[in-house]
Amino acid sequence: MNELEDAYFEWLLRRLDPRGVPEGVVYVCSLLHNCDFLRRVGKDYNRAVNGAALRKDFILEYGENDIDPDDMDELLMQECTWLEMLVRLCEDLDYQFDGSVLGRFYELTGNMGLDSITLLDVPKTRRLEQFDQGLVHRITSDIDNNRFDRQGHGGLFPRNGSITDQRTVEIWEQMNGYFNERLEGILWTS
Repeated sequence: MNELEDAYFEWLLRRLDPRGVPEGVVYVCSLLHNCDFLRRVGKDYNRAVNGAALRKDFILEYGENDIDPDDMDELLMQECTWLEMLVRLCEDLDYQFDGSVLGRFYELTGNMGLDSITLLDVPKTRRLEQFDQGLVHRITSDIDNNRFDRQGHGGLFPRNGSITDQRTVEIWEQMNGYFNERLEGILWTS
């Protein structure tokens, strides 16, 4: 990573929580940032566009005049990563359903089966990092390629009572069904 990419990664972490995130979250974020988000069911392309759009916000905030144009072009031309997509999705979730951006990140990475990496703070060896990167790549690839069960277990938004096969449903629709199921029976008052 170059200096701009390092600054961008730190900026993404502050989007999760401006006060800072635990080392386990930094670690899993670095692994997720090495995986391109490639799921394309329905309008899932919009999740990639929204995630990649964070780069423009970063550049405006960082100061466009202070960035080497070649580094900026390289950053802007990359595929959306799983980290970018998740950061943006967690911000949207926090806006719609509360719970904090970092709280939603924990929830989604837990749904993906990444708790063992996110929550455990063990010393990382090069060998363990390679193993964990392989695990994260396999999990994200499985979601990208709809290799999770029809109820969504193994994906971002597992359901208990879904009639619709979640592998055929775009992420935004999965999200709405997931939260409708979780919030069913709660009486909202103002």
